[in-house]
Formats: sequence, structure tokens, C-alpha cells
Amino acid sequence: MSYAPDSLFDSLHHQMILYFEGRHGQEQVSQCMEKLGYRVGFCLIEKATKEEARVKEDVDIVKYICKDLWTMVFRKQADNLKTNHTGTFVIQDNRFRFLTRVSQSEQYKQRGELYVAFTCGVVKGALANFGLPCTVTAEIDMSPTVKVTLTLQHSVN
Repeated sequence: MSYAPDSLFDSLHHQMILYFEGRHGQEQVSQCMEKLGYRVGFCLIEKATKEEARVKEDVDIVKYICKDLWTMVFRKQADNLKTNHTGTFVIQDNRFRFLTRVSQSEQYKQRGELYVAFTCGVVKGALANFGLPCTVTAEIDMSPTVKVTLTLQHSVN
């Protein structure tokens, strides 16, 4: 599989944020980026798992997200995965690619949240394709470190 240069993907991501800001205003940018990411994540898993056995267990699916999906999107694996064994997982990326060029001051912390919305959507869409509905949130403690929290929504039968 050939890849476009990293700078092209980073620039496209930034331009999408600017486009949605101009079209919908600051308030709806995160929602638009997350919806776009959802579609991308859903389709990536569809394509990536077409010719291989689908992972079934929750923990194995989240490990797949941390290793394989993260590598597809960010060209590196996530740095850390933690779980409380009750359906909540925290993926940590210590050098999140979309935040490496964003200022680290408090003034830009809110702006940084726009840059993680796409990733939240990608993860949510990927998990939906695996049949795991969930909520996905991201937290920026110290830029460029991001913690993505997944809370699986198991159906009670």
C-alpha cells in the first residue's frame, strides 16, 4: 500500500477544520469532524478486514484499534492502552500527530480539541463496524499527548 506524504494528510486535516469553521462556525466544527472521522473509520475497517478473520473479543478489537488502525491513520502504534475491565479503555498517544504543530499554551487548548475530534470519529466508526457501539472522548493533558477514552455500550439481553 502506498502512502501520501504525512504533510499532505496533516494539511488536509487542517484545511477541513478551516472549511467547517467558515461554513458552520466554531461550535459545529467538532461535530462535523467527528462525523467525517466516523465514516473514515468505518470504511477503513471494512477494507482492512475484508480478507482476514474478524476479531471477536472486545479486548482484541481495541488492541486492533491501537496497533493496526492507529498505524493505518497515524503511521505508528498508540503508546499505551489501559482498561478497567468493565468496558472502558484509554488509548494514549504521547506524540499525537495533529497536535505536534499546535501551540502548547492554554489559549490554544480549545483549538486542540478540534484536532482530536476527527480521531474520535475514526475510532467510533471503526468500533461500530466491529459491532461495538461506544462513546469516545479525547483529553489533552499536555500537548501533544492525547488520551482517547472508549466506553463500550453493551446491550443487555
